[in-house]
Amino acid sequence: MGLSVEEAASGVIELLDLQLREYLRANIGAKGYSPTEYVCFSYGGAGPVHTYGYTEGLGFKDIIVPAWAAGFSAFGCACADFEYRYDKSVDIAVAQFAPDSDKEAASGVMQSAWEELAAKVVDEFVINGFKPEDVILRPGFRMQYMGQLNDLEILSPITSAATAEDWDKLVEAFEETYSRVYASAARSPELGFSVTGAIMHGLVATVKPSLPEDEETGEIPPESSRLGHRPFYRHKQWVDAQLYKMEALKPGNQITGPAIIESDATTFVVPDGFETFLDKHRLFHLKSLKED
Repeated sequence: MGLSVEEAASGVIELLDLQLREYLRANIGAKGYSPTEYVCFSYGGAGPVHTYGYTEGLGFKDIIVPAWAAGFSAFGCACADFEYRYDKSVDIAVAQFAPDSDKEAASGVMQSAWEELAAKVVDEFVINGFKPEDVILRPGFRMQYMGQLNDLEILSPITSAATAEDWDKLVEAFEETYSRVYASAARSPELGFSVTGAIMHGLVATVKPSLPEDEETGEIPPESSRLGHRPFYRHKQWVDAQLYKMEALKPGNQITGPAIIESDATTFVVPDGFETFLDKHRLFHLKSLKED
């Protein structure tokens, strides 16, 4: 291929990071949102190795790497609320300027479907030892403009439906989401509105753990955290990266790349052009100096 081993390996990493970055961009954009509105959590054993690569240029509000990145999925499962979801196909079609009687009928069909699904959700929780009164119900629906092929899943702005005004609220929520995903100019209310599915989420909240708060000790990492140096190849050149032991770093420490922060279960790479600091909850915040 006419490439050195380092060039070939670097190309593989850059290609992977590009694919991950475009996947992030596409998935966030498909929901009508922008990365600038969100914080990106990077975790897993390999996630922190690639964090800088798949977030660069996306403009996230913040980029966080937990010091326990390799166990973050398990941490999330242990903290997650218990949830059940049931869906039901429905066929509701209402014209843009339909009379109130048609809207009320549509609301009635939605409410009937929600009640049916709610009973199933609550039964699931009861079977698993929870009390019905502890279940939080959150209805949703799938709607599209009549004649279109793709519907959108919408979290209902109301918990029950019975009136023409309730129907209008469902339509408003759909059009607000539609304008984010496809742009306001793409809205086509003149086609009328079609609901294809009713959705019911049920959850029971769990007790959430308190994150520890360690005292900040200053920006300069302690000498005990420094493990030496390692050559680091990026952008077709070698640089000298400072090595750190992740567990020895203290809250408040700030590190400017090129640096490699090692732990037994993960490796957090901070290349040149990036910096990170460790907060009191032992969360690393990664920042691109080029985006300042």
